[in-house]
Formats: sequence, structure tokens, C-alpha cells
Amino acid sequence: MDTVLMDVSDPNLTLSQIMSMMERYREDHPDMDVYIDGDARVIMARPLKVSKDD
Repeated sequence: MDTVLMDVSDPNLTLSQIMSMMERYREDHPDMDVYIDGDARVIMARPLKVSKDD
């Protein structure tokens, strides 16, 4: 299941700030795939492995 981590639609955020936020989350949660949803302008995460119970 995908989870919204942070809204990045604030025009004051730079690309480097957004990438830094993503990297910190990846370091803290190595079991998650972290990516940007460009349409929704949010940072998203989902488990790297999907269990068969989902």
C-alpha cells in the first residue's frame, strides 16, 4: 500500500531539499521504495516487498 509522506507542492522548496528529504527517509526506512508522484506533487513510499496477505 502506498503512503503519502510529504506534500512538496510548496514553491519555496528546491529540488535539492526534496531529494534530501527523500534520501533521509530511505536511510531511515531501507525496506521502503520512496518516490515522487509528480502529478500529486507528493513524496510517496511503499514496501519493497508486497506480502501475499495484501
